[in-house]
Amino acid sequence: MGRRALFLLFALVALSVVAGAPATAQDDNRVAVVVAYGDGQTAARCIAFSEPQISGLEALSRSGLAVENEVQAGGAAVCRIDGVGCAVDDCFCACRGGDECRYWSYWQLRDDAWRYAVAGAGQSRVVDGAVEGWVWGAGSVTEAPPPPVVSFDEICSGAVVASPSPAAPTVAWSSYGLFAGVLLILGGLALLVRRRARSGA
Repeated sequence: MGRRALFLLFALVALSVVAGAPATAQDDNRVAVVVAYGDGQTAARCIAFSEPQISGLEALSRSGLAVENEVQAGGAAVCRIDGVGCAVDDCFCACRGGDECRYWSYWQLRDDAWRYAVAGAGQSRVVDGAVEGWVWGAGSVTEAPPPPVVSFDEICSGAVVASPSPAAPTVAWSSYGLFAGVLLILGGLALLVRRRARSGA
């Protein structure tokens, strides 16, 4: 009985060490997002994510800005950011008639220069260190004004918006509660051993 109790004691201690270890999501990857509202106002966000890569649309959606998008046959179109743009049920309301079409154009920073994205934000793959841009204004490749050039380090040197991890583990007990629970179990085991010893005597 003594050996069994000792083995159980070691098992409980090992369990307490494993359960008491901190279990937090590792958001090692970051992407910078720049949004230009077309009136001289801009917003910049640094988004942390645990996946190897995410889409450009996911990066924008996780920025904490109010994003409204419409799912279309060719992918998703961003209609409105922070109230600027068109309603979801009329995503291209500023493209009726006339020569100018205003919508949210999508950009990617490459070699310190903005490039008009050739693929939609839903299809693009964003990896660690990328800089994404969105501009409300003229939407053609030749006429659309790019966002202001801001480096990844300038944006991500400040606060980071951490995206939720769907598989993030959680700890049900605090370290103090776990320690107290282990003490109670050990006390119960000691009492059981004493009773067995007395009954055997």
